[in-house]
Amino acid sequence: MSTMTQALGVLVQTVEEGSIAQEVGIEPGDRLLAINDRLIDDALDYRYVANSCEREMLLKVTKPSGELWEIDIEKDEEEDLGIELEGIQTRICKNNCIFCFVHQLPRGKQVRRTLRVKDEDFRLSFLFGHYLTLTNLSEADFQRIFEQRLSPLYVSVHATEPGLRQYLLQNRKPDDLLGNIERLVRGGIQLHTQIVLMPGINDGLHLERSVSDLLQFYPNVLTVSVVPVGLTDHRKGLPKLKPVDIQYARDTISHVSKIQKRNLETHGTPFCFLGDEFYILADHPIPPRSHYGDFPLVENGVGMIRNFLDEFAAAMRRRWTRKTNDVRGTVVTGKIFFPALLQSVEQMNRKFGIDLHCLAVDNLYFGAGITVAGLLTGSDIFAAVKDRLHGDFLVVPSECMTGENGLFLDDWVRTDLEERLGLPVFGGGYHMDEFFRQVLSAERAHRRQAVFSSP
Repeated sequence: MSTMTQALGVLVQTVEEGSIAQEVGIEPGDRLLAINDRLIDDALDYRYVANSCEREMLLKVTKPSGELWEIDIEKDEEEDLGIELEGIQTRICKNNCIFCFVHQLPRGKQVRRTLRVKDEDFRLSFLFGHYLTLTNLSEADFQRIFEQRLSPLYVSVHATEPGLRQYLLQNRKPDDLLGNIERLVRGGIQLHTQIVLMPGINDGLHLERSVSDLLQFYPNVLTVSVVPVGLTDHRKGLPKLKPVDIQYARDTISHVSKIQKRNLETHGTPFCFLGDEFYILADHPIPPRSHYGDFPLVENGVGMIRNFLDEFAAAMRRRWTRKTNDVRGTVVTGKIFFPALLQSVEQMNRKFGIDLHCLAVDNLYFGAGITVAGLLTGSDIFAAVKDRLHGDFLVVPSECMTGENGLFLDDWVRTDLEERLGLPVFGGGYHMDEFFRQVLSAERAHRRQAVFSSP
């Protein structure tokens, strides 16, 4: 053992009871430096290196005192050490994209801290599907991506023309986007790409060129998702951008449909997929399930409505057991999704003899241009339902909350709504089976009694 004073490695947050780590004396607060002389950069790096070891491992760990421990471990190949490391320390984006949502957050209001973080991190892209521009990758990053097979990655393109992309990202000089993509795909990495479409800026012929440039890398570049720019009411001092309106949505669908047809003929895939907001805004039929393949972009709002409609139809065909016939409640969502949800709720009411009311929530917090359910806040939901509440419970979109307490983007939590409204508040879940179980089960009554029975 020796003494080290510099805090290196990755912090050990928890140690599983009865695990190998506990047996050899590893404790929360220790820092894992290396495994078999391979330095550990983060929790993802640890997972890769640990899984690469067969039976014998040499761990270097520093104690809070600075003491260095070298620990020999012999374990079964599939056996886990039983430690949980600190989360990845997010790399911050140095771009200043003209449409960046972080720059459009309301000033002087409480906003969830993580919403103010502009991340540009290939590790988060691999783990959670976060989009990155590839502008901050070092040589070591490329080598790690190749070695650890961090695939697929999700890449923000917006435009492939160097000068236009430079303007969109507000960089001092153009970056080698297509060169970086070529290097990644040659290294066996698959990519999903994204274009945030802005009227009069990167659409039209610019969009055609971007899709064409990316199509040359198919099938390693798997998809291009085209989503509308989101504009809040808090753009003071930022470049003026036009919002996506009904006619623009219709024109975009017409334009992209031709590109999709051409790609189907030449490559057997549409390759380029539109965000659901275009179809809803234009009152255009949602493409069939076959259009979206295995729905790889559903978390990016591409195919989410089709997935919802198909899941809803399947749930309606199932036989559900109800312990009570008195089902009365309110269901809320964002304005863009409201028509689809309203129609579905009305079908449920007719089939099951229940009484659900569906309400659309205006986004007062960010502005009328933000209509998706995932960006609703607790305060806006309260404002929308306080004078129109119906029934004995409230169902809100699970996408607009996080954590066990149901934290909203404005730092309200689910219990804030419950206390102000005097009834239980539930997340609707991420799948229709969860939603059906929520509104048809007896859990609502039990929750109400548990939450509101105290004097």
